[in-house]
Amino acid sequence: MQLLRMSCCGSSWVGVERAHCCHRTGGCGGVFDDAALWDAHRSGGICADPRDLGLVPTKNGIWLRALEDASGH
Repeated sequence: MQLLRMSCCGSSWVGVERAHCCHRTGGCGGVFDDAALWDAHRSGGICADPRDLGLVPTKNGIWLRALEDASGH
């Protein structure tokens, strides 16, 4: 299996399933784990802060869904 490395407007990421909100098209520059997260952050055509959506960044700056803790919360 080959990993696909991509980059745009100063951001880099690995994986074809990622979704990038490009500065060149008026976006925030964020990279999201998948298109559903990208869609959620662009509700109404304006970028929301990913933290306000409960997302957490990886060490490489890719926004992911927060994991539930052991108690299910």
